[in-house]
Amino acid sequence: MRPLGEVLSQSEIDALLAALDSGELDPGEIDKEVSEQRVKIYDFKRPEKFTKEQMRTLQMLHENLARSLSTYLATTLRTLVEIKVMSVEQLTYYEFTRSLPLLTMLAIFDIPDWEGRGLLECNLTLVFAMIDRMLGGPGTGLEEGRSLTDIEEGLVSQLMRQITSLYRDAWQTVANVDFVLDSLETNPLFAQIVSQNETVALINFFARVGETEGMINICLPHMVLEQVMDKLTTRSWYAGQTRIHDPQLAKRMRRSIDQIAVELRVNLGETTVSFADLLNLQVGDCIQLDAKTDSPVKITVGSCTKFLGSVGKVGNSLGVRVETVLHGGEEDGK
Repeated sequence: MRPLGEVLSQSEIDALLAALDSGELDPGEIDKEVSEQRVKIYDFKRPEKFTKEQMRTLQMLHENLARSLSTYLATTLRTLVEIKVMSVEQLTYYEFTRSLPLLTMLAIFDIPDWEGRGLLECNLTLVFAMIDRMLGGPGTGLEEGRSLTDIEEGLVSQLMRQITSLYRDAWQTVANVDFVLDSLETNPLFAQIVSQNETVALINFFARVGETEGMINICLPHMVLEQVMDKLTTRSWYAGQTRIHDPQLAKRMRRSIDQIAVELRVNLGETTVSFADLLNLQVGDCIQLDAKTDSPVKITVGSCTKFLGSVGKVGNSLGVRVETVLHGGEEDGK
């Protein structure tokens, strides 16, 4: 069909009228084609209120939070913690709550500066693993299908208050805002922070605490973020990054890093034996290593050799004295 707005010649008009009279051309088809050209389909169930740049800025902001949260939890739980942003999307609050399990951990926090509330949701499997670590366990005592006890709720509340403090620090590049923990819920039906059809920004994190993996979600309603929508730009973000220097935040981060437990290993030597010799080993047999008695031993941190030292005795225990510092270190096997 000829594009809209283009003028037809008299001969084209006559041909069009003749086609209509003969039935060769259906008027309904013309109306449908014109409608398709003029009308853009809009899904009222999923209104897009955030621009791509605003979503990208939210992602960068929460990537900062993920790094801070990883450091804090690794220090508090004394285990390896990995947290990273998986996605940032916009959807309705109904769609978000419908995707949640019947039992989960929901931390509702007030945002007084923006006169609204937000929500942090964490898988209960992950929550029970963190509770187990806080109580001195290995982090594998998982229980599903039940709510939190009063003692467990107290521990989680303490944890969430610190997380809201870290969240405030993450927002400093955009706005000075405070987040205050309001309540904890395990049933999504009791966590109605906005109307069901309200658009929200959903930030999804992958989290690994020790050997346990799970998901964390932060839900921020659009109506709450309206006051800072003009600041959710990459230009404002980078300007805030260079402008903000919080001495207290730097001190907290340094204290957190200083308290992280690091495992050191001392390699006395290696050797190779045949499978037959291995099967015939008995108590009292001696195995000759490739290192001499006066050779320095390797002291490794993770997979890197950072020091060379000599083995000795410290009180009633074996010990090793650092003789050489290897700047930069070397990977095991190299």
